[in-house]
Amino acid sequence: MNAGITTSFIVGGLLLLAILQFSSNVFQNSAEITLDMNDKHNIVTLRQIIEHDFSRIGFGNGPNDVIKNFNPPHLIIFNADLTGNNSAAEVKWHFKSNKPVNSTSNPNDHVLLRHAPMDSSNGRVKNKYHVVDFSITGYSDANGENTTTDKNDIKSILVEVIYESPEAVTQKTNGTQYSRSTWRKLFVPSNLQFKTF
Repeated sequence: MNAGITTSFIVGGLLLLAILQFSSNVFQNSAEITLDMNDKHNIVTLRQIIEHDFSRIGFGNGPNDVIKNFNPPHLIIFNADLTGNNSAAEVKWHFKSNKPVNSTSNPNDHVLLRHAPMDSSNGRVKNKYHVVDFSITGYSDANGENTTTDKNDIKSILVEVIYESPEAVTQKTNGTQYSRSTWRKLFVPSNLQFKTF
């Protein structure tokens, strides 16, 4: 067989393998970007709901009946006027760190419950979200410097959320990887600043 033809076949085969590997990498990166964008959309939606609820703590209430139950880092129940009709309703956020989510393949996902009204009818609806962690910290000052667990002393609340993609973005020899997003915000509701005892 001619050495030139053999060399051409070898070079052509290597070139074909390189093109296939490149194509596979492009497909993998595209899938990771799509999953990452979906995850960011999910955390933005959850963030907007949390911001809406926590910024309205105590609206439509008397000054002493704002936070009903505070059990950090995973449970808070408070009154808030969520719909702007000057009528307070009970809002409950509860992260169940011992309850895994079965609807995703991510073993780190656990249930975050929001039990609150969705409209002006004040009928409470239970919404479930899947997050890796949801934690709340209460502070006795507006700057978030002095922690407290006493619901009557709370002036500000730090909320932290860790979210991972429900499905793996990469499968590697050292394990499965999930896209991760974190978010945190200190809420200083005005009705907590003017409580009288």
